[in-house]
Amino acid sequence: MTRISIQAAHEQVNPKDLLSDVVTMDEKGIQRCWTSDHYMPWWDSGASGGAAWPWLGAALARTRNIVIGTGVTAPILRYHPAIVAQVFATLEYMFPGRVFLGIGRGEALNEVTSGHSWPSNAEKFERLKEAIYLIRKLWTGDWVDFKGNYYWVKDSKLYTKPSNHIPLYLAGIGKQSARLAGEEADGFVTNELDIGVIRDKLFPALKEGATISGKDYSSLEKILFLPASYHEDKQKALESIRFWRGAMIKAFFDVDVHDPRKIQENGQIIGDDTLEKMFLVISTAEEGIEKLKKYVELGFTEIVLTNSSPNRNELVKLISEKISPYYC
Repeated sequence: MTRISIQAAHEQVNPKDLLSDVVTMDEKGIQRCWTSDHYMPWWDSGASGGAAWPWLGAALARTRNIVIGTGVTAPILRYHPAIVAQVFATLEYMFPGRVFLGIGRGEALNEVTSGHSWPSNAEKFERLKEAIYLIRKLWTGDWVDFKGNYYWVKDSKLYTKPSNHIPLYLAGIGKQSARLAGEEADGFVTNELDIGVIRDKLFPALKEGATISGKDYSSLEKILFLPASYHEDKQKALESIRFWRGAMIKAFFDVDVHDPRKIQENGQIIGDDTLEKMFLVISTAEEGIEKLKKYVELGFTEIVLTNSSPNRNELVKLISEKISPYYC
């Protein structure tokens, strides 16, 4: 079984409209909503920039059943891991069983623009490992003293602990991140769309990490992020998803390219034919089912569609009534 979920993207849609979106998702029986946690967007024109954390509280309060978390939070620079631990512990305490945390190394467009130097990949990775340890320690421990290479806390204690285990998912597009997810997380999140890379590099690394930590590989969630746009008129679906062209240039995830205006300028090279080939740009449910099939067969337990449709509620309806039932 593969769950089909939706990402509420703060980069493209203002937080008020996203709140209405998640209410509709809940009413239509969508099981999980992921929300982006960015300071700046991947595009300049027509962009938004709402903060994920206050939105999460509002979204959980306005809904009944849907499980909501971030895709993803970077607990490495602008967010200290101890604060991340406190925020998500509080959300879980207030809304038991309805919260998860996705984490990753972040992007320069969020960290540099909020006043930080952009570290090397090696440093970001080490920061992420320390952050995972500290977050889990604060969630489950009593008084915590910790001194790592990048973070430290002294006489630290979360007086409001989470009511339940908070699923923690680690995101990445490389073998190193996949292996760490297998070792330390409840699942692996990726936006890598190349079947060969996923099958031959990422999933084996995830399995290797699970083996190192003594986990059952089959119990780990394997989660794919995929921008999606639905309209009966394919051209309108394409026009709406052009917003994500900048995010298709993988180099922007590692190097210090942080200005959405520059990202937009460089993203112009991505044509509609590439968007239609790589993303879920569809005009029928049958087309969507067929395009998702290869990822389902690969072993993903969840596919998260970043809803970039001209009418976002129409994609929600299509998923709940036609696409999800096919894969469940």
